[in-house]
Amino acid sequence: MSDTSLTIVCLPNGVPTGELASAAATRLATTRLTSLGSARHFLVNTRFRRGSLLQPWRNTAAGGPVRLLDLDAMRAAAGRTYGYRWRIWNQVIAGTRPAQPYWTFLERHRADPGRYPITTAQRHYLAQPRIANMLTYNALPNRIMRLPTSHLEAFQTGENGYVHYGWLCAVAGDGLLCLDGTHLAATRGQYAARLAYLAEANRRLTALRRRDILVALCTR
Repeated sequence: MSDTSLTIVCLPNGVPTGELASAAATRLATTRLTSLGSARHFLVNTRFRRGSLLQPWRNTAAGGPVRLLDLDAMRAAAGRTYGYRWRIWNQVIAGTRPAQPYWTFLERHRADPGRYPITTAQRHYLAQPRIANMLTYNALPNRIMRLPTSHLEAFQTGENGYVHYGWLCAVAGDGLLCLDGTHLAATRGQYAARLAYLAEANRRLTALRRRDILVALCTR
């Protein structure tokens, strides 16, 4: 698993465009994360005023004022993609029983590592037919798209639930550094914890003013 993540940094109105990357990295330094550079994460909604965007390229940018970023289009596109992925997943796992996510086996191991070693936890997780079907599909060289096993719990909520999950994930990334300095971060593992992050992150994002600024950083 990659140890990199995507962190969205909120900056106040007035930060010059040429200083967006350095200002975001400076704010990130208040956390335990390290910036690996900016990432073209955002769709933009204008062909003009591109001088106010960080690393604009075609219809994307690494950051800029909220009013120039098309966050609604990002969410709508993610919803469509997640809906399509769910339909593929539903065909791939047809006939299999619901599976348990890996974290449930990991917690059992941590509760009694002597009697339930990590190798056993991994074997039991991978032995589930639904997981095996997903991994088999992912191994196909001509697969339409990858089915992340980390999305298992979200997949199992149903098509509508997974589409809404995609909408929530589209802008928020793995972490959000808010205007007030609060650092929100996703928990890799339990779906409920991930949803808690996404709910608060999207609440904070929608509360931003149009001239406030967002910058996307690849972090470690």
